[in-house]
Amino acid sequence: MEFWIRVVFVLTQCIVVLSNQCVLRDGECSYNVYLSNNNCDRPLQKGDANIQKDSYTVAGMQRDFNVVKVNHEDRIRELEASIQKLLRSSIPARDGVFSSGQALEGPVNMENFFPGVQTAEGGLLSSLHNHFTNLRNEIEAKANKVTDMEIRLNDTTVALQQAHDELFKNSQKVIAAENQVRDMVQERYVLKNQIKFKSEQLAQAMEKVNYTDARVLQLENQLYVLVRSESNLKEELGLYQWKLNNSLKAFKNLKGNHTKLERTLNKTQTELERANLDLMECITAKTQSFCGFENDDMCGFTQETEKDQFDWTRSKGETPSSNTGPSGDHTCRAKGAGHFLYVEASGRGNNERAVMYSPFYQSLDQLCLGFYYHMYGRQIGTLNVYTKTRSGDVIEAAWRAYGNQGNVWIQALLDIPKKLARAGFQLVFEATMTGSYLGDIAIDDISVSDGRCGSDSVTPVSVHSNVTLERSAQLRRLQKFKKFRKMLRRRRNDNSDS
Repeated sequence: MEFWIRVVFVLTQCIVVLSNQCVLRDGECSYNVYLSNNNCDRPLQKGDANIQKDSYTVAGMQRDFNVVKVNHEDRIRELEASIQKLLRSSIPARDGVFSSGQALEGPVNMENFFPGVQTAEGGLLSSLHNHFTNLRNEIEAKANKVTDMEIRLNDTTVALQQAHDELFKNSQKVIAAENQVRDMVQERYVLKNQIKFKSEQLAQAMEKVNYTDARVLQLENQLYVLVRSESNLKEELGLYQWKLNNSLKAFKNLKGNHTKLERTLNKTQTELERANLDLMECITAKTQSFCGFENDDMCGFTQETEKDQFDWTRSKGETPSSNTGPSGDHTCRAKGAGHFLYVEASGRGNNERAVMYSPFYQSLDQLCLGFYYHMYGRQIGTLNVYTKTRSGDVIEAAWRAYGNQGNVWIQALLDIPKKLARAGFQLVFEATMTGSYLGDIAIDDISVSDGRCGSDSVTPVSVHSNVTLERSAQLRRLQKFKKFRKMLRRRRNDNSDS
């Protein structure tokens, strides 16, 4: 009964896999049935006998049932034959009791057939015979039930086929309905695009109408403005005539004021030239300066911050390294008394530089620039002195010393020419290392005085042609001003003659 319940459940739940082996449980045969809903929802095709290729068919189910039934009956017959054979071999045959091929049927009294056999063994054989008889009766009853279930199964198969046909028809209707819906959607899309296109055309037409209305209103306003302008022009003509008369009167007044301004300009120019002379005298007084680096501000000397590798150091007394550098400054001549600037060679690589700038100097005439330097050691590098113009675009080499000069302070004098002094300049001190610690270089006592240096050991400083560019620009501006003044005078004379 459990087997047919599983069969009916398979038909209603779209069974696709059925086990081919029988499992005995409590004297009954059962099948393991697996359900699958993977492909049950697709539309059925007309004339298809199976729901899917891998689904279990009704004919296959009936064939497996018949195979199982035959196997059960064969196994029962084999078991019964084995028991009878066992009985014949273990119990002596009696004449007239049973033949070798006779089967035991119905209830058997074992004492009648086998006198002397114990009752317990006879009861066991009788129980086995009765049990096999009951099994035959149950098999016949189940066979009848199977026949009834086969009839029901055939009816269910017919109903299922009809349901398949009905489902196929419904599927065809659904497909047709989907095609109609698709066509309606396409038509709706076309209509929507047409409406959109018409709407855009309508919007463009409305824009043209609005533009036309605005243009008409603008033309009306322009016409109104032109009418008003005609009357305004007549009024402005009279106003300009009145302004012209007033301008003539004002021109006469301005002509008189121009004469006064010209006198004021001449007076101002004279005062400016006098102030320029005073300023140059002040600059001349300031250029007569001396710097011994005794103050912390180092007389305005500044370090290069980008283009060199290390800085000059303000110190007094001996330098840290032995056998190189001065033992004291040049100003005080005593150890530890005065200050000087030097570069420490220890820890510096080859061709590393230290650059320092002096303050700007300027004078009306040539200058004498002097300084003391100390270059003592076995691996002394180079000390270069450059001149740099105020504009910063011209740098000229002015002086150079290289190698060991002895443990003494030596004076260097530079003649600054007049052009460079007038343009304004500053000195650039550059110390270059050789990579050895025996290369300390020091400077001290920088002096600037008016006039030429009164010594034979003087290094003249060359002047680049671009040094006086700023001064030339000032002269050109003065010449343009004089030309403009002459032009004003000429116009004034022409107006007075007319």
